[in-house]
Amino acid sequence: MKKVIFAVLFLFLLCGCEKTGPEYLISSIGFDNENGKYNVYFEAVIINSENEEQTLKLLNGKGDSIDKAVKQIKNSCTQPLLLSHCGVIVIGENIDADQFKDIKNYCYDTDPITLSAYFVKAKNAKELLSAKPVSSSCVGYDIMGLLKQNNATKNRFFEILNDVQNVKLPTISVKDKGVYFDGKSKLFQ
Repeated sequence: MKKVIFAVLFLFLLCGCEKTGPEYLISSIGFDNENGKYNVYFEAVIINSENEEQTLKLLNGKGDSIDKAVKQIKNSCTQPLLLSHCGVIVIGENIDADQFKDIKNYCYDTDPITLSAYFVKAKNAKELLSAKPVSSSCVGYDIMGLLKQNNATKNRFFEILNDVQNVKLPTISVKDKGVYFDGKSKLFQ
């Protein structure tokens, strides 16, 4: 009987020792248009629970639709993407009104993306999300701090959900030492 109890306890201990791979926390998402195709960028903070290391990586997918581009990103990752940490959605200036509608629909239909994520405008989403973070672990969180410092926080997803034509988004640019707030401008001129 003691051997059976010992064997059962040993099995329980083995089950609890499962090692997990790195986790991909998506802090921001970027969208650009290149020749009518979507370029989608996920800024991932990759956390390795085994050694508590953290690295930053820009994941990229390209496709005729957002779903195809995102599928390309997901297929390149070994672990699931945790979108619930996404705080910023970057819209490249070459995105048109129909594509912006697609982006809003994708973000709305993707369950983990929170409606309190900030929308911002940039000349180029890839360039912005490739910048080096200055005050936090990733560029997306630097942008969130920048928006709060400049009282430019009336651009959350739930605030712009129903109004596409009159949307004014904060414009964020990259300069030598990080990201900068360049004011607000209409998304579509």
